[in-house]
Amino acid sequence: MFKEFKALLSFFTRIPIYVEDFDFENIANHFYLIILIGYVFGIFSLLIGYIFSFLFPNLLSAVLILFFVEYLNGFHHIDGLIDFGDGWMAVGDKKKKLMAMKDRYIGCGGVVFAVFFNLLAIISLSYILEINILYLLVVEVCAKLGMLSCSTFGNPLIEGTGRYFVKKADEKFLTIGIILSLPLLLIFSGIERKIIIIAIITAIITGLCMAKIAKKHFGGVNGDILGASNEITRVIVLLSIIASYKLLSLF
Repeated sequence: MFKEFKALLSFFTRIPIYVEDFDFENIANHFYLIILIGYVFGIFSLLIGYIFSFLFPNLLSAVLILFFVEYLNGFHHIDGLIDFGDGWMAVGDKKKKLMAMKDRYIGCGGVVFAVFFNLLAIISLSYILEINILYLLVVEVCAKLGMLSCSTFGNPLIEGTGRYFVKKADEKFLTIGIILSLPLLLIFSGIERKIIIIAIITAIITGLCMAKIAKKHFGGVNGDILGASNEITRVIVLLSIIASYKLLSLF
């Protein structure tokens, strides 16, 4: 299992890790470990968050945090978000939408999706820094849980490496992913634990919705849609944390 985790870490991050006999089929059998990759991203986000929030205003810190988290991933998920936006906004049947998603040129839909969701992420992150910086860890773990949920409820497209993960993922994978996410509850207390539960549920529902959207527009889920799921889930979870915090603080 450690070998598969190393392979996932090598695939989803820019961390220079040597992996012998990289086998997508075998790695996909342990795709639930993507939640642990979320902890890696979350801890990295926390570390740079503490540094930047000490040196800079929250809004500038949020920009830098998002940039370095995306850099750790090699900007692959943003690329998936852009392709997803182009495909979703394309006019035509599933085949034409899929062609638009795979097109190497960036269209208006991709630009708008990238700008809109990244602006939401930056502004939300700046507010999170005011509430509790530990939510940075929660957000990254939930982003990966959303990706796992999307692969669980989605059906794989024929082409692309993402099909291996979608083909293998099932309810058992999602259950393990939820269990691996529960240690987040130990970091918080009081109403903040309720917020974490809401964040986890939100991530699962977002992944489910992404799978349904992908089936309607493209016929299934591929790597681009998984990447888009990560980015969109991050934003939706950020918004749910902020909204839950404000609502629960009233009582």
